Amino acid sequence: MKPSKRKRKFAFAVFAGILAACLGWWLWGGKGKTEESIPVFTVQKGPLTISVTSSGSMQSRDRVVIKSELEGNNTVVWVIDEGTNVQAGDLLVEFDSSTLVQKRDEQEVAVATAEAALIFQEERLSITEGDCEAAMLDRETDMMLAKMAQEKYIKGDYPQEVRQFESDIAVAAEDVNRSAETLEWSRKLAKEGFLTRTELQADELALKRKQIVLAMAESKLNVLTNYTVLQEEARLNTSLRRADRALTRTAWQNKATLRQVETELRAKRRARDRATNRLAELNFQIEKSKIYAPTNGIVLYASTEQIAHRRWWVKPLAVGSTAVQREDLIYIPLESGMVVEVMIPESSLNKIFVGMEAKVKIDAFPGRLFTGKLSKIAILPDGQSSQLNPDLKLYKCQVECDLQDAVIRPGMSCDVELIKEVYDDTLYVPVQCVVRVDGKARAYVKEGNSFQSREVEVGLDNNRMVRILSGLKAGEQVMLAPPIKESKKEERDENEKPKDALGEKQPTETPLPKEVPKNPAST
Repeated sequence: MKPSKRKRKFAFAVFAGILAACLGWWLWGGKGKTEESIPVFTVQKGPLTISVTSSGSMQSRDRVVIKSELEGNNTVVWVIDEGTNVQAGDLLVEFDSSTLVQKRDEQEVAVATAEAALIFQEERLSITEGDCEAAMLDRETDMMLAKMAQEKYIKGDYPQEVRQFESDIAVAAEDVNRSAETLEWSRKLAKEGFLTRTELQADELALKRKQIVLAMAESKLNVLTNYTVLQEEARLNTSLRRADRALTRTAWQNKATLRQVETELRAKRRARDRATNRLAELNFQIEKSKIYAPTNGIVLYASTEQIAHRRWWVKPLAVGSTAVQREDLIYIPLESGMVVEVMIPESSLNKIFVGMEAKVKIDAFPGRLFTGKLSKIAILPDGQSSQLNPDLKLYKCQVECDLQDAVIRPGMSCDVELIKEVYDDTLYVPVQCVVRVDGKARAYVKEGNSFQSREVEVGLDNNRMVRILSGLKAGEQVMLAPPIKESKKEERDENEKPKDALGEKQPTETPLPKEVPKNPAST
């Protein structure tokens, strides 16, 4: 075909299309459409199941969790293949321990140094105790000698000196008496001419000497009793107090010195214990650098399960990867059965309870339906899900399922339906057909060519259909998309109107939440 004929055919086709579009506009758009088509739903009556559906995964009911017990980040140098059937004692994971071995060698030196310091301090304590004991003995001896000196003077020296001076006074007094008698006799003889004047003077001089000796003896006794004894007692008392204070001071000094040395000894002992504990910890860490299987079973990587739960930030366990302390590494399921783990949103918690019936469809077994019961509901929401979406709170639940001898492996995906209530014959409409007006449920029912708002009583819903308790009949048509915008416009119009005599305004409409509150009568 020539190019000119092709162009003519293309131009004819374009002209025909434009002509058809104009004709359609004239038939449908040109005349105008008086009423816009409004989607409706016919109220149905029949079986309705109120349930909560969610996806889940198969997990072992009991399993051994293998965790890293090494401090900090550690590099994996060997790991067993996932899915391997291991026996108790088989090597599972090995970490790089070269740094730990180097630290252990350095710590052994530190332990030896701490032991030597502790021995030196213990010997120093023994020496200090001996010095303190010797110093205390010296001070006690000084105290004893001071007491003895005081007692010796008071009971010995002083009375002896008193007696000595009294004896001297008695002898001097006797000499004075004899000299006086001799002088008197000499005077008589001198009168008779038997003695010369010189001899008489000699006797007088002898009497004076004896009197001076007596006076001196009496003076010595007076000094001893009035002055010397007081001075000596004061000196001895001072020496005794000094000895007592020296004894007390030495006791305090010994106590302080011993306390200081004992404190240093305790510090050395703590340093030795700390170094020893650190060495034991390093040895423990080196031992834990190799993880062995505690029981028989199949090896499952914890990272595989975490990635299956959409924790995309988790890195797969492999040679060269790192692990932190207490991080889950491997799961070994025990032969105690399987359970289904399912996440239920917070908005559906009012519909579930422990013991409710559950239906499970496992992706690996298409066409088969397994039955079970809800056995556990978490108290707190799952933290990992909250990190991904803080506004979404999911609660981890467990379903015990009758697997009917099916070979189930952990991690298999499944769909779970938790059945709340089953109605054989009841009225229901889609949840979007019901809106809230002043806290009451209403639906727009078609009456003739218009829709009228009607109050209805609703029960539970399954996120798609809501049960109608009263207010509607089977076969009636309700609006699928209630005029929320028009209701808001009417609300604005009513706000602009003056209030009635009671000061009230017309009620406004608000959309019904996706989850209808539970009706106590329906449960």
